[in-house]
Amino acid sequence: MEQKRVLVTGAAGFVGQFLLKEGKKRGYDVYGSYRNDREKAILNDASRSFFLEFSERETLSKRLEAFAAETGGFEYVVHCAGVTRPERIEEFYEGNVEFTDFFVRELLRTQPGFRKFIFISSLQAMGPGDPKTMQPINEESPVNPFTPYGISKWEAEKRIKAIPNLDWIIFRPTSIYGPNDVKFVHTIVDVIKKGFAVRLGSKDQLVSFVNVKDISRALWDAIDRNVSHEIYVVSDGQDYSPSLVNEYLAKHLGLKPLKIKIPRSLLLGISYVRLMLARLMKKPLHVSPYKIKEITARNWRVDNSKMVRELDFKPEFNFEEGLKDALLEDGFIKD
Repeated sequence: MEQKRVLVTGAAGFVGQFLLKEGKKRGYDVYGSYRNDREKAILNDASRSFFLEFSERETLSKRLEAFAAETGGFEYVVHCAGVTRPERIEEFYEGNVEFTDFFVRELLRTQPGFRKFIFISSLQAMGPGDPKTMQPINEESPVNPFTPYGISKWEAEKRIKAIPNLDWIIFRPTSIYGPNDVKFVHTIVDVIKKGFAVRLGSKDQLVSFVNVKDISRALWDAIDRNVSHEIYVVSDGQDYSPSLVNEYLAKHLGLKPLKIKIPRSLLLGISYVRLMLARLMKKPLHVSPYKIKEITARNWRVDNSKMVRELDFKPEFNFEEGLKDALLEDGFIKD
């Protein structure tokens, strides 16, 4: 098999680490981007790393030119890096839209053998599905993002598709979870260990998930199959009640937490206060009003039939199996 030189941006992050591992397992010449010494240490392979910081422009261009002269350049770039928790809302646009546009154009200019740009977008770029019909979201569903993050991802997609002579693939994953998932799995485990199972959405809410190992395999499958100019919404193909998160985790942890339902109106009120304080103190906001509206939207169902049909996508994990796998790998339980 031809060894392809690939850059995975955001490689030190939750999803990026699994993308890096899967690419190396398949024998690709994979480089991971990093922004600081801590991220470089996580990559643990100095000979296969590439410094990439969103705020830089001129130095990045020079470094890409030097890399191309030394190695022949990147042939593929998997753009997993992005702004998710900025101090200013404007940073979503600056990092996810403007930098992506600049980065792609510099890749085309500086990398002589550049072949394809793979963009990890988000289901938030489309917004939730119809709450009345509860029809699942697919690639042809109406686009109506309402979070600053989702809007920035949608705008980035439009920029990518508008660049002449660019070969691209866009993935719109639903909620991704798995081992080393400190923002989702670890957070809920901590709450359950304190004796509580917290429910946020309505009782008839349906959501979707995809395991980080499954989406990593799907992405590299798309590269292997030489797919071009395609968009894929990504999930494991099943619908879930959000209460199953607590139910499955508590079951595998052997705990019986107290079930608590928090009203959406209360959450929104608290989030608006936190938003005001975050702006005054110039600190990142982890739970914004937009986030509350996102996680309580009634319909996050996903129709992944295009991926199944075109990429032969066969998820290894359903949600319960994936959560158990995460608990095992992270040492919360023993097999």
